[in-house]
Amino acid sequence: MISAYDEDSNKDGFINQNDLRRFYVFDLDGSNKQNLVPSDYSVISSEYDCANDFMYVFAQLDENKNGQIEQTEKSSCVLD
Repeated sequence: MISAYDEDSNKDGFINQNDLRRFYVFDLDGSNKQNLVPSDYSVISSEYDCANDFMYVFAQLDENKNGQIEQTEKSSCVLD
């Protein structure tokens, strides 16, 4: 699994922390990339619960569709 900024989602000419952050899983050989979080969300954090072997991924919805996250946009757990 990897979390990355890999698209200029806010269309400012740069790929950086102002863009939406993705969360991917790959096959062992690095192929078959799959985005685990909907494309209109940005990953903000994750937590691993080792007692239950769960990974919680928290993300924010890009409510105004501008390709970046603002403090006023809601966050939620999108994977568990």
